[in-house]
Amino acid sequence: MSLSGQKPPDRLVPTALTALPRGAGGSGGAERAVPPASGAEPPGTPLQETDRALVAEAIGVPRRTVHADSDFFRLGGRPAAAARLLARARRVLGAGLDDRALHEAPTPARFAAAAGERPAAATGPAGALDGALDGEGRAVLPLRLRGALNAGMLQEALGDVGRRHGALRNSRLGSAGTRLRALAAGDHLLELTLPADLVDLWSHTPLAAELALAYRARAAGRSPRWEGPVPEAAPRARTGDLAPTVPPGSRPAPADARVGRLALDWDAGLHQRLAHLAATQGATLFMVVHAALAALLTRLGAGPAITVAAPVPARDSAALRRAVGPYGRVLALSVDTSGDPAFTALLRRVRAADLAAYRAGTAALARPGGIALSVLADSGEAYEAAGLTVRAAPPLLPLPAAALGLILTERHTPAGAPAAIAVTAAYQYDAVGETAAAHLTGQLTALLEAALDAPAAALSRLNGGARPLAPARTGEHAALSPGPPARTRGGAGGRVSPGGSPACDSGAGRARSSGGGLEKPCRASHAPGQRRCHRTPKVRWLRCGRSRPR
Repeated sequence: MSLSGQKPPDRLVPTALTALPRGAGGSGGAERAVPPASGAEPPGTPLQETDRALVAEAIGVPRRTVHADSDFFRLGGRPAAAARLLARARRVLGAGLDDRALHEAPTPARFAAAAGERPAAATGPAGALDGALDGEGRAVLPLRLRGALNAGMLQEALGDVGRRHGALRNSRLGSAGTRLRALAAGDHLLELTLPADLVDLWSHTPLAAELALAYRARAAGRSPRWEGPVPEAAPRARTGDLAPTVPPGSRPAPADARVGRLALDWDAGLHQRLAHLAATQGATLFMVVHAALAALLTRLGAGPAITVAAPVPARDSAALRRAVGPYGRVLALSVDTSGDPAFTALLRRVRAADLAAYRAGTAALARPGGIALSVLADSGEAYEAAGLTVRAAPPLLPLPAAALGLILTERHTPAGAPAAIAVTAAYQYDAVGETAAAHLTGQLTALLEAALDAPAAALSRLNGGARPLAPARTGEHAALSPGPPARTRGGAGGRVSPGGSPACDSGAGRARSSGGGLEKPCRASHAPGQRRCHRTPKVRWLRCGRSRPR
Protein backbone atom coordinates (compact mmCIF):
# COMPACT_ATOMS: atom_id res chain seq x y z
CA MET A 1 0.00 0.00 0.00
CA SER A 2 1.41 3.37 -1.00
CA LEU A 3 1.77 6.21 1.45
CA SER A 4 0.45 8.66 -1.12
CA GLY A 5 -2.66 10.24 0.26
CA GLN A 6 -1.99 9.09 3.79
CA LYS A 7 -1.47 11.78 6.39
CA PRO A 8 1.17 11.03 9.01
CA PRO A 9 0.54 12.02 12.62
CA ASP A 10 0.48 15.81 13.13
CA ARG A 11 3.50 15.67 15.40
CA LEU A 12 5.54 14.33 12.48
CA VAL A 13 4.60 17.04 9.97
CA PRO A 14 6.30 20.40 10.53
CA THR A 15 4.56 23.61 9.58
CA ALA A 16 7.82 24.93 8.16
CA LEU A 17 11.30 23.71 7.43
CA THR A 18 13.41 24.67 10.43
CA ALA A 19 16.92 23.83 11.53
CA LEU A 20 17.32 21.76 14.66
CA PRO A 21 19.46 23.42 17.35
CA ARG A 22 22.92 21.88 17.65
CA GLY A 23 24.72 24.39 19.85
CA ALA A 24 26.04 24.15 23.38
CA GLY A 25 23.95 22.68 26.12
CA GLY A 26 22.90 24.36 29.29
CA SER A 27 25.18 25.40 32.08
CA GLY A 28 27.23 22.48 33.29
CA GLY A 29 25.92 20.20 30.49
CA ALA A 30 27.61 18.67 27.50
CA GLU A 31 28.15 20.66 24.33
CA ARG A 32 28.14 19.50 20.76
CA ALA A 33 30.98 20.15 18.37
CA VAL A 34 30.13 23.27 16.44
CA PRO A 35 28.83 22.04 13.06
CA PRO A 36 30.48 23.15 9.82
CA ALA A 37 28.71 25.66 7.63
CA SER A 38 27.47 22.85 5.39
CA GLY A 39 26.23 20.72 8.29
CA ALA A 40 28.28 17.72 7.08
CA GLU A 41 28.70 14.72 9.37
CA PRO A 42 31.22 11.87 9.37
CA PRO A 43 29.92 8.57 7.95
CA GLY A 44 28.49 5.88 10.19
CA THR A 45 27.98 2.60 8.33
CA PRO A 46 27.50 1.77 4.63
CA LEU A 47 23.73 1.31 5.04
CA GLN A 48 23.42 4.54 7.04
CA GLU A 49 25.26 6.36 4.27
CA THR A 50 22.96 4.86 1.65
CA ASP A 51 19.91 5.89 3.69
CA ARG A 52 21.26 9.45 4.05
CA ALA A 53 21.54 9.67 0.27
CA LEU A 54 18.03 8.28 -0.24
CA VAL A 55 16.53 10.75 2.26
CA ALA A 56 18.30 13.68 0.62
CA GLU A 57 17.10 12.53 -2.80
CA ALA A 58 13.49 12.10 -1.67
CA ILE A 59 13.27 15.50 0.04
CA GLY A 60 15.42 17.35 -2.49
CA VAL A 61 18.20 18.65 -0.22
CA PRO A 62 22.00 18.23 -0.38
CA ARG A 63 23.13 14.95 1.13
CA ARG A 64 25.54 16.64 3.53
CA THR A 65 22.62 18.33 5.29
CA VAL A 66 21.14 14.94 6.25
CA HIS A 67 22.72 13.32 9.31
CA ALA A 68 22.43 9.76 10.52
CA ASP A 69 20.18 11.00 13.34
CA SER A 70 18.15 13.49 11.26
CA ASP A 71 14.39 12.95 11.50
CA PHE A 72 12.90 12.61 8.02
CA PHE A 73 9.73 14.50 8.90
CA ARG A 74 11.47 17.31 10.75
CA LEU A 75 13.66 17.79 7.70
CA GLY A 76 10.51 18.58 5.75
CA GLY A 77 9.51 15.13 4.55
CA ARG A 78 5.89 15.02 3.37
CA PRO A 79 3.72 12.03 2.40
CA ALA A 80 4.74 12.19 -1.28
CA ALA A 81 8.43 12.30 -0.34
CA ALA A 82 7.86 9.42 2.12
CA ALA A 83 6.32 7.34 -0.66
CA ARG A 84 9.30 8.09 -2.94
CA LEU A 85 11.75 7.21 -0.19
CA LEU A 86 10.09 3.89 0.65
CA ALA A 87 9.90 2.91 -3.03
CA ARG A 88 13.58 3.70 -3.57
CA ALA A 89 14.63 2.03 -0.32
CA ARG A 90 12.81 -1.18 -1.19
CA ARG A 91 14.64 -1.30 -4.51
CA VAL A 92 18.09 -0.20 -3.37
CA LEU A 93 18.20 -2.01 -0.04
CA GLY A 94 16.22 -5.04 -1.17
CA ALA A 95 14.39 -5.05 2.14
CA GLY A 96 10.74 -5.79 2.87
CA LEU A 97 9.85 -2.45 4.45
CA ASP A 98 6.17 -1.88 5.21
CA ASP A 99 4.40 1.47 4.94
CA ARG A 100 4.91 2.23 8.63
CA ALA A 101 8.69 1.68 8.52
CA LEU A 102 9.51 5.34 8.09
CA HIS A 103 7.27 6.42 10.95
CA GLU A 104 8.77 3.81 13.24
CA ALA A 105 12.36 4.50 12.12
CA PRO A 106 12.46 8.12 10.83
CA THR A 107 16.26 8.60 10.98
CA PRO A 108 18.83 7.03 8.62
CA ALA A 109 20.48 5.22 11.54
CA ARG A 110 17.22 3.66 12.76
CA PHE A 111 16.05 3.04 9.19
CA ALA A 112 19.26 1.09 8.46
CA ALA A 113 18.56 -1.10 11.50
CA ALA A 114 14.99 -1.64 10.28
CA ALA A 115 16.44 -2.71 6.91
CA GLY A 116 18.36 -5.49 8.65
CA GLU A 117 21.69 -3.92 9.59
CA ARG A 118 23.40 -5.49 12.59
CA PRO A 119 26.29 -4.02 14.62
CA ALA A 120 29.71 -5.22 13.59
CA ALA A 121 30.89 -8.11 15.71
CA ALA A 122 34.52 -7.27 14.96
CA THR A 123 36.59 -4.48 13.44
CA GLY A 124 39.84 -4.82 11.54
CA PRO A 125 41.29 -7.33 11.04
CA ALA A 126 44.61 -6.40 12.63
CA GLY A 127 47.10 -5.31 10.01
CA ALA A 128 44.46 -4.79 7.32
CA LEU A 129 44.89 -1.01 7.44
CA ASP A 130 48.53 -0.73 8.42
CA GLY A 131 49.80 0.62 5.13
CA ALA A 132 49.99 4.34 4.46
CA LEU A 133 50.71 6.62 1.57
CA ASP A 134 54.00 7.65 3.12
CA GLY A 135 55.14 4.03 2.90
CA GLU A 136 56.21 3.92 6.56
CA GLY A 137 53.08 2.70 8.33
CA ARG A 138 51.96 6.20 9.26
CA ALA A 139 48.92 8.35 8.60
CA VAL A 140 49.10 12.12 8.41
CA LEU A 141 45.94 14.09 9.32
CA PRO A 142 46.62 17.79 8.60
CA LEU A 143 44.33 20.61 9.70
CA ARG A 144 44.28 24.06 8.10
CA LEU A 145 43.86 26.78 10.74
CA ARG A 146 42.82 30.18 9.41
CA GLY A 147 42.40 33.22 11.63
CA ALA A 148 44.08 34.61 14.73
CA LEU A 149 45.72 31.59 16.36
CA ASN A 150 46.63 31.43 20.04
CA ALA A 151 49.33 28.75 20.33
CA GLY A 152 48.75 28.34 24.08
CA MET A 153 45.05 27.63 23.58
CA LEU A 154 45.89 25.23 20.75
CA GLN A 155 48.29 23.36 23.01
CA GLU A 156 45.59 23.06 25.68
CA ALA A 157 43.03 21.92 23.08
CA LEU A 158 45.42 19.25 21.81
CA GLY A 159 45.81 18.02 25.37
CA ASP A 160 42.03 17.85 25.73
CA VAL A 161 41.49 15.77 22.59
CA GLY A 162 44.51 13.61 23.48
CA ARG A 163 42.97 12.69 26.81
CA ARG A 164 39.66 11.92 25.12
CA HIS A 165 40.97 9.93 22.12
CA GLY A 166 43.74 7.40 22.73
CA ALA A 167 45.09 7.76 19.20
CA LEU A 168 45.95 11.41 19.95
CA ARG A 169 47.43 11.03 23.41
CA ASN A 170 50.96 11.92 22.23
CA SER A 171 49.92 14.82 19.98
CA ARG A 172 51.52 17.92 21.51
CA LEU A 173 53.15 20.91 19.86
CA GLY A 174 56.84 20.22 19.69
CA SER A 175 56.50 16.46 20.09
CA ALA A 176 57.48 13.98 17.42
CA GLY A 177 54.72 13.69 14.84
CA THR A 178 53.07 17.04 15.61
CA ARG A 179 54.11 20.05 13.59
CA LEU A 180 52.64 23.54 13.27
CA ARG A 181 53.70 25.53 10.21
CA ALA A 182 52.93 29.16 9.44
CA LEU A 183 51.92 29.48 5.79
CA ALA A 184 51.02 33.17 5.90
CA ALA A 185 49.66 35.75 8.31
CA GLY A 186 46.63 34.14 9.97
CA ASP A 187 47.14 30.89 8.07
CA HIS A 188 48.68 27.78 9.68
CA LEU A 189 48.92 24.07 8.94
CA LEU A 190 48.81 21.64 11.86
CA GLU A 191 50.12 18.21 10.87
CA LEU A 192 49.42 15.22 13.10
CA THR A 193 51.37 12.09 12.17
CA LEU A 194 49.99 8.94 13.77
CA PRO A 195 50.56 5.19 13.53
CA ALA A 196 48.31 4.00 10.74
CA ASP A 197 46.73 1.28 12.87
CA LEU A 198 45.45 3.83 15.42
CA VAL A 199 43.08 5.60 13.01
CA ASP A 200 40.88 4.73 10.06
CA LEU A 201 39.73 6.37 6.84
CA TRP A 202 37.01 8.32 8.67
CA SER A 203 38.92 9.87 11.59
CA HIS A 204 39.85 13.14 9.90
CA THR A 205 36.53 14.97 10.11
CA PRO A 206 35.92 14.03 13.79
CA LEU A 207 39.44 15.26 14.56
CA ALA A 208 38.67 18.69 13.07
CA ALA A 209 35.34 18.88 14.90
CA GLU A 210 36.71 17.80 18.28
CA LEU A 211 39.72 20.12 18.11
CA ALA A 212 37.44 23.04 17.20
CA LEU A 213 35.20 22.26 20.18
CA ALA A 214 38.16 22.07 22.56
CA TYR A 215 39.74 25.28 21.23
CA ARG A 216 36.44 27.11 21.54
CA ALA A 217 36.13 25.99 25.16
CA ARG A 218 39.72 27.02 25.98
CA ALA A 219 39.13 30.42 24.40
CA ALA A 220 36.21 30.80 26.84
CA GLY A 221 38.53 29.95 29.74
CA ARG A 222 37.23 26.49 30.58
CA SER A 223 37.63 22.82 29.79
CA PRO A 224 35.45 21.31 27.04
CA ARG A 225 32.26 19.56 28.12
CA TRP A 226 32.11 16.43 25.99
CA GLU A 227 28.97 14.48 25.12
CA GLY A 228 29.91 11.45 27.19
CA PRO A 229 32.95 9.20 26.81
CA VAL A 230 34.05 7.67 23.53
CA PRO A 231 32.56 4.16 23.54
CA GLU A 232 34.55 1.02 23.02
CA ALA A 233 34.46 -0.32 19.50
CA ALA A 234 33.86 -3.96 18.66
CA PRO A 235 36.93 -6.12 19.31
CA ARG A 236 39.52 -6.20 16.55
CA ALA A 237 39.80 -9.48 14.68
CA ARG A 238 43.30 -10.95 14.65
CA THR A 239 43.09 -12.37 11.15
CA GLY A 240 40.88 -12.07 8.10
CA ASP A 241 38.66 -14.75 6.60
CA LEU A 242 39.17 -14.46 2.83
CA ALA A 243 42.11 -13.44 0.67
CA PRO A 244 41.27 -10.75 -1.93
CA THR A 245 41.85 -11.50 -5.60
CA VAL A 246 45.44 -10.94 -6.65
CA PRO A 247 45.95 -8.63 -9.67
CA PRO A 248 47.01 -10.89 -12.59
CA GLY A 249 50.72 -10.65 -13.22
CA SER A 250 51.59 -9.41 -9.74
CA ARG A 251 54.29 -10.93 -7.57
CA PRO A 252 54.51 -11.77 -3.86
CA ALA A 253 55.69 -8.81 -1.80
CA PRO A 254 57.49 -8.71 1.54
CA ALA A 255 55.67 -7.55 4.65
CA ASP A 256 57.54 -4.24 4.58
CA ALA A 257 56.93 -3.59 0.88
CA ARG A 258 57.42 -0.02 -0.30
CA VAL A 259 54.26 1.80 -1.31
CA GLY A 260 53.91 4.20 -4.24
CA ARG A 261 50.93 6.13 -5.51
CA LEU A 262 49.43 7.52 -8.68
CA ALA A 263 46.56 9.97 -8.87
CA LEU A 264 44.01 10.92 -11.47
CA ASP A 265 40.77 12.87 -11.68
CA TRP A 266 37.47 11.65 -13.04
CA ASP A 267 35.79 14.86 -14.10
CA ALA A 268 32.30 16.09 -13.26
CA GLY A 269 30.82 14.60 -16.42
CA LEU A 270 32.01 11.09 -15.62
CA HIS A 271 31.01 11.51 -11.96
CA GLN A 272 27.50 12.55 -12.98
CA ARG A 273 27.13 9.62 -15.37
CA LEU A 274 28.28 7.14 -12.74
CA ALA A 275 25.86 8.58 -10.19
CA HIS A 276 23.02 8.44 -12.73
CA LEU A 277 23.70 4.81 -13.62
CA ALA A 278 23.82 3.91 -9.93
CA ALA A 279 20.49 5.64 -9.30
CA THR A 280 18.72 4.03 -12.26
CA GLN A 281 19.98 0.57 -11.28
CA GLY A 282 19.13 0.89 -7.58
CA ALA A 283 22.81 0.76 -6.64
CA THR A 284 25.51 3.01 -5.19
CA LEU A 285 28.52 4.50 -6.91
CA PHE A 286 30.75 2.09 -4.99
CA MET A 287 28.76 -0.84 -6.38
CA VAL A 288 29.12 0.43 -9.94
CA VAL A 289 32.90 0.71 -9.61
CA HIS A 290 33.03 -2.63 -7.78
CA ALA A 291 31.22 -4.27 -10.69
CA ALA A 292 33.58 -2.68 -13.22
CA LEU A 293 36.63 -3.77 -11.23
CA ALA A 294 35.33 -7.35 -11.00
CA ALA A 295 34.67 -7.34 -14.75
CA LEU A 296 38.17 -6.03 -15.49
CA LEU A 297 39.90 -8.58 -13.26
CA THR A 298 37.92 -11.34 -14.96
CA ARG A 299 38.97 -10.14 -18.40
CA LEU A 300 42.58 -10.03 -17.25
CA GLY A 301 42.47 -13.69 -16.27
CA ALA A 302 41.23 -13.79 -12.67
CA GLY A 303 37.91 -15.18 -11.53
CA PRO A 304 35.21 -16.07 -12.04
CA ALA A 305 35.07 -15.67 -8.25
CA ILE A 306 36.39 -12.16 -7.57
CA THR A 307 37.00 -10.93 -4.02
CA VAL A 308 37.76 -7.29 -3.28
CA ALA A 309 38.87 -5.89 0.08
CA ALA A 310 36.57 -3.00 1.00
CA PRO A 311 37.28 -0.76 4.01
CA VAL A 312 33.98 0.46 5.46
CA PRO A 313 33.13 2.42 8.64
CA ALA A 314 31.64 0.56 11.59
CA ARG A 315 30.47 3.68 13.46
CA ASP A 316 26.87 2.74 14.13
CA SER A 317 26.31 5.17 17.03
CA ALA A 318 26.49 8.96 17.27
CA ALA A 319 29.38 8.68 19.75
CA LEU A 320 31.41 6.48 17.40
CA ARG A 321 30.78 8.84 14.50
CA ARG A 322 32.54 11.56 16.55
CA ALA A 323 35.49 9.34 17.50
CA VAL A 324 39.09 9.41 16.29
CA GLY A 325 40.41 5.87 16.10
CA PRO A 326 40.30 2.51 14.27
CA TYR A 327 36.53 2.06 14.06
CA GLY A 328 36.27 0.40 10.65
CA ARG A 329 36.38 -3.06 9.19
CA VAL A 330 37.76 -4.36 5.90
CA LEU A 331 35.12 -6.56 4.28
CA ALA A 332 35.88 -9.31 1.79
CA LEU A 333 33.27 -8.67 -0.91
CA SER A 334 32.97 -11.61 -3.32
CA VAL A 335 31.01 -11.82 -6.56
CA ASP A 336 30.65 -14.48 -9.27
CA THR A 337 31.30 -13.09 -12.75
CA SER A 338 30.72 -16.34 -14.68
CA GLY A 339 28.45 -16.66 -17.69
CA ASP A 340 29.49 -13.44 -19.47
CA PRO A 341 26.62 -11.43 -17.93
CA ALA A 342 25.54 -7.99 -19.04
CA PHE A 343 27.10 -5.23 -16.99
CA THR A 344 23.72 -4.42 -15.43
CA ALA A 345 23.26 -8.09 -14.51
CA LEU A 346 26.69 -8.15 -12.90
CA LEU A 347 25.80 -4.96 -11.04
CA ARG A 348 22.74 -6.71 -9.58
CA ARG A 349 24.97 -9.54 -8.37
CA VAL A 350 27.36 -7.05 -6.83
CA ARG A 351 24.53 -5.16 -5.13
CA ALA A 352 23.16 -8.35 -3.57
CA ALA A 353 26.60 -9.43 -2.34
CA ASP A 354 27.55 -6.01 -0.97
CA LEU A 355 24.24 -5.49 0.83
CA ALA A 356 24.44 -8.92 2.44
CA ALA A 357 27.90 -8.08 3.79
CA TYR A 358 26.85 -4.61 4.97
CA ARG A 359 23.94 -6.04 6.95
CA ALA A 360 25.81 -8.89 8.59
CA GLY A 361 27.65 -8.15 11.78
CA THR A 362 29.72 -11.27 11.13
CA ALA A 363 30.51 -10.69 7.44
CA ALA A 364 33.77 -12.12 6.12
CA LEU A 365 36.80 -9.88 6.66
CA ALA A 366 39.61 -9.53 4.17
CA ARG A 367 43.14 -10.76 4.67
CA PRO A 368 46.09 -8.57 3.65
CA GLY A 369 47.13 -8.59 -0.01
CA GLY A 370 45.28 -8.60 -3.31
CA ILE A 371 43.21 -5.67 -4.48
CA ALA A 372 41.19 -3.19 -2.42
CA LEU A 373 38.57 -0.54 -3.24
CA SER A 374 37.04 2.24 -1.17
CA VAL A 375 34.90 5.30 -1.88
CA LEU A 376 35.15 8.31 0.42
CA ALA A 377 33.57 11.75 0.60
CA ASP A 378 35.68 14.89 0.55
CA SER A 379 36.25 15.88 4.19
CA GLY A 380 37.23 19.51 3.69
CA GLU A 381 34.52 20.95 5.96
CA ALA A 382 35.23 24.06 8.05
CA TYR A 383 34.52 24.33 11.79
CA GLU A 384 34.43 27.71 13.52
CA ALA A 385 36.13 28.12 16.89
CA ALA A 386 36.57 31.53 18.58
CA GLY A 387 37.58 33.36 15.41
CA LEU A 388 39.57 30.41 14.10
CA THR A 389 38.47 28.23 11.19
CA VAL A 390 39.50 24.58 11.45
CA ARG A 391 39.39 22.62 8.20
CA ALA A 392 40.64 19.14 7.30
CA ALA A 393 43.40 19.48 4.68
CA PRO A 394 44.28 16.70 2.18
CA PRO A 395 45.53 13.77 4.32
CA LEU A 396 47.77 10.75 3.93
CA LEU A 397 45.29 8.11 5.04
CA PRO A 398 45.93 4.58 6.26
CA LEU A 399 45.61 2.16 3.38
CA PRO A 400 44.57 -1.46 3.09
CA ALA A 401 47.61 -3.73 3.18
CA ALA A 402 46.97 -4.61 -0.46
CA ALA A 403 49.06 -5.11 -3.56
CA LEU A 404 46.91 -2.45 -5.20
CA GLY A 405 44.44 -0.21 -3.40
CA LEU A 406 42.07 2.17 -5.20
CA ILE A 407 40.67 5.07 -3.16
CA LEU A 408 37.96 7.20 -4.78
CA THR A 409 37.15 10.51 -3.10
CA GLU A 410 33.91 12.13 -4.26
CA ARG A 411 33.59 15.89 -4.51
CA HIS A 412 30.26 17.69 -4.72
CA THR A 413 29.09 21.20 -5.45
CA PRO A 414 27.54 23.28 -2.63
CA ALA A 415 24.16 22.18 -3.98
CA GLY A 416 25.16 18.53 -3.71
CA ALA A 417 25.69 17.78 -7.42
CA PRO A 418 28.56 15.48 -8.49
CA ALA A 419 31.66 17.62 -9.17
CA ALA A 420 34.56 15.17 -9.64
CA ILE A 421 36.19 12.06 -8.22
CA ALA A 422 39.84 12.05 -7.16
CA VAL A 423 41.30 8.58 -7.65
CA THR A 424 44.42 7.41 -5.83
CA ALA A 425 46.05 4.14 -6.84
CA ALA A 426 48.38 2.96 -4.06
CA TYR A 427 50.57 0.08 -5.10
CA GLN A 428 53.34 -2.07 -3.67
CA TYR A 429 56.46 -1.68 -5.78
CA ASP A 430 57.50 -5.30 -5.36
CA ALA A 431 54.03 -6.74 -6.04
CA VAL A 432 52.50 -4.63 -8.79
CA GLY A 433 54.78 -1.76 -9.69
CA GLU A 434 54.04 1.61 -11.18
CA THR A 435 53.49 0.61 -14.80
CA ALA A 436 51.01 -2.13 -13.95
CA ALA A 437 49.16 0.14 -11.49
CA ALA A 438 48.85 2.81 -14.18
CA HIS A 439 47.66 0.28 -16.78
CA LEU A 440 45.01 -1.22 -14.51
CA THR A 441 43.69 2.15 -13.36
CA GLY A 442 43.46 3.38 -16.93
CA GLN A 443 41.73 0.20 -18.04
CA LEU A 444 39.22 0.51 -15.21
CA THR A 445 38.43 4.05 -16.36
CA ALA A 446 37.98 2.88 -19.96
CA LEU A 447 35.78 -0.05 -18.97
CA LEU A 448 33.57 2.19 -16.84
CA GLU A 449 33.08 4.57 -19.77
CA ALA A 450 32.24 1.62 -22.02
CA ALA A 451 29.72 0.32 -19.48
CA LEU A 452 28.12 3.75 -19.25
CA ASP A 453 27.75 3.84 -23.03
CA ALA A 454 26.26 0.32 -23.20
CA PRO A 455 25.19 -0.87 -19.72
CA ALA A 456 23.16 -3.77 -21.13
CA ALA A 457 26.10 -5.15 -23.15
CA ALA A 458 27.74 -8.42 -22.14
CA LEU A 459 31.11 -8.05 -20.45
CA SER A 460 32.87 -9.60 -23.46
CA ARG A 461 31.47 -6.88 -25.70
CA LEU A 462 32.53 -3.92 -23.59
CA ASN A 463 35.42 -2.20 -25.33
CA GLY A 464 37.38 -1.33 -22.22
CA GLY A 465 40.80 -1.78 -23.77
CA ALA A 466 41.89 -4.42 -21.26
CA ARG A 467 45.28 -6.01 -21.77
CA PRO A 468 47.54 -8.16 -19.58
CA LEU A 469 49.38 -6.35 -16.82
CA ALA A 470 53.12 -6.01 -17.23
CA PRO A 471 55.45 -5.84 -14.23
CA ALA A 472 56.99 -2.41 -13.87
CA ARG A 473 60.61 -1.41 -13.75
CA THR A 474 61.32 1.02 -10.93
CA GLY A 475 60.99 4.64 -11.97
CA GLU A 476 58.74 4.06 -14.98
CA HIS A 477 55.12 4.98 -15.47
CA ALA A 478 52.70 4.15 -18.20
CA ALA A 479 50.40 5.67 -20.75
CA LEU A 480 46.68 5.16 -20.28
CA SER A 481 45.96 5.22 -24.00
CA PRO A 482 45.19 1.99 -25.91
CA GLY A 483 48.65 1.86 -27.47
CA PRO A 484 51.87 0.64 -25.87
CA PRO A 485 53.05 2.49 -22.79
CA ALA A 486 54.71 5.81 -23.31
CA ARG A 487 57.30 6.02 -20.57
CA THR A 488 58.99 8.91 -18.85
CA ARG A 489 60.44 9.69 -15.50
CA GLY A 490 58.38 11.39 -12.87
CA GLY A 491 57.23 11.68 -9.31
CA ALA A 492 54.29 11.89 -6.99
CA GLY A 493 51.02 13.67 -7.09
CA GLY A 494 49.82 13.99 -10.73
CA ARG A 495 46.34 13.75 -12.14
CA VAL A 496 45.01 12.19 -15.32
CA SER A 497 41.64 12.88 -16.88
CA PRO A 498 39.30 10.08 -18.01
CA GLY A 499 40.61 10.50 -21.54
CA GLY A 500 44.14 9.89 -20.39
CA SER A 501 45.57 13.39 -20.45
CA PRO A 502 47.77 14.64 -17.67
CA ALA A 503 46.63 17.45 -15.45
CA CYS A 504 48.99 19.74 -13.57
CA ASP A 505 48.28 21.58 -10.39
CA SER A 506 47.94 25.22 -11.26
CA GLY A 507 51.30 26.93 -11.38
CA ALA A 508 53.32 23.80 -10.70
CA GLY A 509 54.20 22.48 -14.15
CA ARG A 510 57.04 20.24 -13.00
CA ALA A 511 57.24 16.47 -12.76
CA ARG A 512 59.09 15.27 -9.69
CA SER A 513 60.82 12.00 -8.95
CA SER A 514 59.88 10.38 -5.66
CA GLY A 515 63.19 8.57 -5.49
CA GLY A 516 66.17 10.60 -6.65
CA GLY A 517 64.99 14.20 -6.65
CA LEU A 518 65.08 14.44 -10.45
CA GLU A 519 62.92 17.21 -11.86
CA LYS A 520 61.89 17.65 -15.48
CA PRO A 521 59.55 20.24 -16.99
CA CYS A 522 56.04 18.98 -17.49
CA ARG A 523 55.47 18.67 -21.23
CA ALA A 524 51.68 18.74 -20.93
CA SER A 525 50.14 21.67 -22.79
CA HIS A 526 48.03 23.86 -20.56
CA ALA A 527 47.12 27.49 -20.17
CA PRO A 528 48.49 29.50 -17.22
CA GLY A 529 46.28 29.09 -14.17
CA GLN A 530 44.38 26.16 -15.70
CA ARG A 531 44.19 23.20 -13.35
CA ARG A 532 43.43 20.51 -15.90
CA CYS A 533 45.57 20.06 -18.94
CA HIS A 534 44.17 19.70 -22.44
CA ARG A 535 43.13 16.20 -23.45
CA THR A 536 45.18 14.53 -26.16
CA PRO A 537 44.76 11.18 -27.95
CA LYS A 538 47.96 9.68 -26.54
CA VAL A 539 49.68 11.13 -23.54
CA ARG A 540 52.11 10.20 -20.83
CA TRP A 541 51.25 9.73 -17.21
CA LEU A 542 52.89 12.71 -15.56
CA ARG A 543 52.62 13.37 -11.88
CA CYS A 544 52.88 17.05 -11.19
CA GLY A 545 53.62 18.32 -7.70
CA ARG A 546 52.16 21.13 -5.69
CA SER A 547 54.54 23.25 -3.66
CA ARG A 548 52.22 24.03 -0.74
CA PRO A 549 48.68 23.42 0.49
CA ARG A 550 45.93 25.50 -1.02
